[in-house]
Amino acid sequence: MNIELGEPLERDTEVDEFVRKSRHNEIEVNTPRSIKENIPDMLIAAISTLRQRAAGSSDLEVSVNRADARVVSAISAWLIVELVRLYAEVESFDEAEDIDSLIAEEVADPGEQPPSDLVRSRYAFDSAQLSQELAGVVYIERESRGIVPGPEFPNTREYQIIALLLGRMAAYDGGFCEDPGVNESWFDDWVNTAGIQSEIAHLDFIFENPDEGGYYIPGFRLEEAIEYLNANS
Repeated sequence: MNIELGEPLERDTEVDEFVRKSRHNEIEVNTPRSIKENIPDMLIAAISTLRQRAAGSSDLEVSVNRADARVVSAISAWLIVELVRLYAEVESFDEAEDIDSLIAEEVADPGEQPPSDLVRSRYAFDSAQLSQELAGVVYIERESRGIVPGPEFPNTREYQIIALLLGRMAAYDGGFCEDPGVNESWFDDWVNTAGIQSEIAHLDFIFENPDEGGYYIPGFRLEEAIEYLNANS
């Protein structure tokens, strides 16, 4: 995309930007038709398919997800072959064998993916349920975009940590912060942080990852954290 837009290769280019410029003739006149029409159409089709939509029935959800995965996998394979055709030197590939190897490396076969009940997201969760459970426990302050205790904020540090991290995940989901995780000093305003690491260590639904900002509760463990908070606070 960057080549056709005349942008540096190291720049991250949004798909929407590429599609818009392609369709409005904002790229070079002699650009192949595939770049102007086919590739943008395929990219939009893939993105639209990936967007979550209602299956209409819980019984259909697995089939819909699997069908979506097959569509996106096929589109991805087509895009790779088309990019090879447009930009790679023919001599660098041993015809179909090398291209098929490239596709196998870059595009996962939906048939080889784990069953859907084993696949979980660290970000996806029931936002409405979390909001309901945290009502009165913590709030997201609009002006500061921070988490503040509510009237039902727990009295003991262990449950305070859980409530604050659940609030942080709700804030992240609502776009009030950039990362779902926090470092140890983030707790200073509300919790005595002396020895807090050992307190967190025995709560196995709390993860630590610098790439996520520090300590956080991933989406696939939120229900467990909520149950623990409700049962023990």
